[in-house]
Amino acid sequence: MKNARRVPRIKHERSAGGLVLRRENNGYDGLIIGRATPRIWSLPKGHIEPNETIENAALREVKEETGIEASIIVKLSDIRYWFYANKLKHSKIVHFYLMRYVAGTPTPQIGEVDETLWAKLDDLAEMLTHVNERRLVEIAQNLVKDKVPTELGFR
Repeated sequence: MKNARRVPRIKHERSAGGLVLRRENNGYDGLIIGRATPRIWSLPKGHIEPNETIENAALREVKEETGIEASIIVKLSDIRYWFYANKLKHSKIVHFYLMRYVAGTPTPQIGEVDETLWAKLDDLAEMLTHVNERRLVEIAQNLVKDKVPTELGFR
């Protein structure tokens, strides 16, 4: 019998999240979450539930992880990456949206998030741990610099 090659199993995952902005002193602050020690700073995101739209999942995950209610301004981009966990290869796509703060006080989700933080949009890229999320911040910066706040739904 020939040596049969094992076909690696791949788990396909989809998540959604967002970069929430609030107006602050003629500029914008963005909301990030912190986990672990040393601290990993990232944007809130999580799995899309069955029968849930991508947009609703993004809004729900932001609310669950941060306590902040937001509304979607525009799609930012998708991030795709691979990783291994439990001897299984994972292919993951995360759909990210630019969002506007609506209500709430930042409150970390117990067991999931250690810290929530508003920071100046211009400082976010250097604060975030993952390069692909830094690129999302750059996209957001370009979007907001070309628009007045009312065009983004801010008062």
